[in-house]
Amino acid sequence: MTPYTPDRIFLGFIALTESASTPRLRATFAIYLALVAATAVVGPDAVPKTWYYLSGALGFMLVTLACLGRIWTSVFIAGHKDVELVTTGPYARCRHPLYACSILGALGLGLTTRSLLLTGIVVVLIAALVIYAASCEEQFLADAFPDQFSAYVIATPNMWWPRSRNTALPERLDVQPAVFRKAFLDAGSFFLLYLLVALAAEYRLGPV
Repeated sequence: MTPYTPDRIFLGFIALTESASTPRLRATFAIYLALVAATAVVGPDAVPKTWYYLSGALGFMLVTLACLGRIWTSVFIAGHKDVELVTTGPYARCRHPLYACSILGALGLGLTTRSLLLTGIVVVLIAALVIYAASCEEQFLADAFPDQFSAYVIATPNMWWPRSRNTALPERLDVQPAVFRKAFLDAGSFFLLYLLVALAAEYRLGPV
């Protein structure tokens, strides 16, 4: 695993470390930039007030849940990914909670566009990226921790949707602040992205 160092690539307001996940993160950033631009010109010129306010509220709620979920999940995985098999906390409920939050956030941004077409496109593209990433990670973990990972898959069969069960939390966690703060940078940049999408939608729709 590539350590978190000051040697980072800054794409807008999103800081990325050079690692195996960097190409996927760059692609994600490009998709969201395209979404902001497309929101200003693609979609209906007018929408019913009910749908306008409902989609806006749902979009904000989903983006907020996605950001909070990614921060909480990062408490358990940040600094440990690819180094050890993490099976506690949110990872005891489903095997890819970070990626599940990414799809949730994409849905929230899509709804904020007030365009069903853009919503469908962004969700499909982000889902395709994270599903591919998840399959690669599962293969890596199966090779790196064969016995542990097999037992983990049996104990936690759900890849995406968390199981509604009580899971014991560890008494202590080794959290690396330099790594963990990336979750806060991601959350802040995602809220900025939400604001840009909302403004682009306002530009297209005009006064409601």
